[in-house]
Amino acid sequence: MKTAAIVSCLALLCGCAPYVMVGGKYTAGPENFEVDLPQGWRKHELRFDQHPASRVMLEELNKRRDPAGDIVRLTRDGLLLQQIIIGRTGIDKELPHTKRKLSKGMLPQEVAEVIIDNIRSNPNISNQNVLENSPARLSGYTGFKLIYSYQTKEGLRIKGACYGAVVGDWYYYVLYEAPERYYFTKDYQVFEQVKDTFKILKADTT
Repeated sequence: MKTAAIVSCLALLCGCAPYVMVGGKYTAGPENFEVDLPQGWRKHELRFDQHPASRVMLEELNKRRDPAGDIVRLTRDGLLLQQIIIGRTGIDKELPHTKRKLSKGMLPQEVAEVIIDNIRSNPNISNQNVLENSPARLSGYTGFKLIYSYQTKEGLRIKGACYGAVVGDWYYYVLYEAPERYYFTKDYQVFEQVKDTFKILKADTT
């Protein structure tokens, strides 16, 4: 136990903890965006999270949605209770659960329909329901907003919100998921505030 405590302390001192407290401006230069992160939330550092229980949890979360493009994953009470996710994927990347593809020059609602089809075609979740599909802006670019829900194989009802836009050769997204009961409403406004601060740094990147 003493040895384990020492190792844990050293990991924290070296900045290798799987969760890091955040707050304020965050710039992801290589991924071409910046955003204000909420005070009191924690950023999940996947490369440092090797605990067996964490790996089981992450495997479950990754069945619900593809994390390949995720750059920032935030939580306040734990990833199973709420997540704010910011990321981007190349428009040439195949989505895991649909044969439909994104392409440069797509109308925002066409992009939304591809994302919706990917959610609806995911065999790891059930009772998918799109509650809202509307035009919206992300970092000043014309995009879309989705509100959706689904049920996990364990019977938990999850609700999600996603803002997305295709800019240049990239699909950018700011996404929020939490259990529909209590937690989704609890932190939804924080998610909206994060989305409002999201800024794509350059319009045309490859």
